[in-house]
Amino acid sequence: MTEENNQPAELQPSVVALKTGEKLITILQEAFEGEGEERKGICLIMNFPYELSLSSAPNPENPERDLQVKFSKWCPYAIESQYRIPYDVIMTVATPDPGLAQAYRAKIEANQASTPEQAAAGFENTPNWQQQQQLVQQAIADASVPTVTPEVV
Repeated sequence: MTEENNQPAELQPSVVALKTGEKLITILQEAFEGEGEERKGICLIMNFPYELSLSSAPNPENPERDLQVKFSKWCPYAIESQYRIPYDVIMTVATPDPGLAQAYRAKIEANQASTPEQAAAGFENTPNWQQQQQLVQQAIADASVPTVTPEVV
C-alpha cells in the first residue's frame, strides 16, 4: 500500500505526456516477456486513459483559480479500457495533483459500476456522440453525390 489514500501503487493514476502532445491521466502497468533474469519489459499498458485539457473558468473571487481541468475518454471510438503502447511514444510520466487523482478515480469507479447498456444509453446525450452522428450523416450524404473527375482534352 502507498501512503496516499491507502491505495495500492498499481491503482495510483499517472499523468502521461505523449510525444504527440496529448496529456493523459491513466493507471499505468508494464508488460513483460520472459522470467527471472531473462524478464524484459515490452511495453506499457494504459488502463482507463483520459485525455486532459484546460478550459477557462473565470473566477473573479479567486483569479488564481481561473482554469479548470477537464478529462475525456482518450479513445472514445473504442470499447476497450486498456491499451498497450510502446515506450517510445511517451515523453514523460508524472504524479497527478491529489484532487485530480481523486476525481479520476471517482470517474472510473462510476463507469465500472454502470452496466454496458447504461453506459451505451448515456452516449446519446454527449456532445461527442452527437458530433460523430453529424459527421456520419455528412459522410453518407457526401457518398451519395457522384464525384466528377475532370478530363484533360
